[in-house]
Amino acid sequence: MTEENRNEMENAEEPQTAAADAAPEATDSQQQDTAPGIARGADATVAFPEQVRAALEYADANRYEYGPRLRDVELTWDVISAESMVNEIVRVRLEYSPATSFRGDPGIEYMDVDPAGVILARRQVRVPKENKPVVLMGITAFSVILAVVVISFMTVLKPEGGDPLYVAGRVLWIRAERPATEQNIVYTGATTSGKINTWEISPVDSENNVLVYVKVRLINQSSGTVALVIDEEAAVLLDGNRASYDPINAITMSHTAETGTEVNSADFIPMWGSIELNIGEKVSGMLVFELPRGSSFSELRWNASDSATIRYR
Repeated sequence: MTEENRNEMENAEEPQTAAADAAPEATDSQQQDTAPGIARGADATVAFPEQVRAALEYADANRYEYGPRLRDVELTWDVISAESMVNEIVRVRLEYSPATSFRGDPGIEYMDVDPAGVILARRQVRVPKENKPVVLMGITAFSVILAVVVISFMTVLKPEGGDPLYVAGRVLWIRAERPATEQNIVYTGATTSGKINTWEISPVDSENNVLVYVKVRLINQSSGTVALVIDEEAAVLLDGNRASYDPINAITMSHTAETGTEVNSADFIPMWGSIELNIGEKVSGMLVFELPRGSSFSELRWNASDSATIRYR
């Protein structure tokens, strides 16, 4: 990396990270009610019709974010609010739930939409939580205990037909996709102030090394709150020779790409920083490693607040 790029990185705004963007919103409800530029319920559709329409259509067409449990379920959506942000971006908050036979708290998500109706960011805040029938739970207590035991054995003795990239730790479900290699990673993302920018990450030793990124998804399925620190010690990537590599700081290594540079990692979101995941919440993003050109990959070992090993065959 040139000295000019380093200076540029120090003075430029940092790209938004998956960890920073995924934390549940902590804005006080009274502040939200009085904040300017926020329309709620039906008023949101009137104030920001294009952005609300785009968010609803995108949610219906892209249900993969809801996970396998809700992917094929008929859902309904309601608009909570629409909030004007910088650069004419509108943050649309939606709540969603199964259309039939659902009693409980609906899920909540938000999307950042530009004036043309393009979805710039999407984040799940809460998954639907169905009320549990207390009487039925008492009658079937033995079945519940048995199910817990069976699930525990299934975690250890995973069927051959299961996803080998999806493993369970003590409190987290972790999925680490197969590593992808690029000489330079060029991606588009928002800065911490909401400005859309094109970023580039280059290896320190560009003559001999390449960048390898792994998309990681973390789901808190069994603990009240999990505190995560995503840094150089969060994971280890092992190559085919069993040599180990730590993640690099994708934020400090990112610099503004030159004009005209073609994006080659359209879905790239750097995963870095601190985050708290409440039960039922998830976060996903990319860890970046620098490896010698031509390296193969054997496994990824996750270490942050939990431990799990994903093996690549």
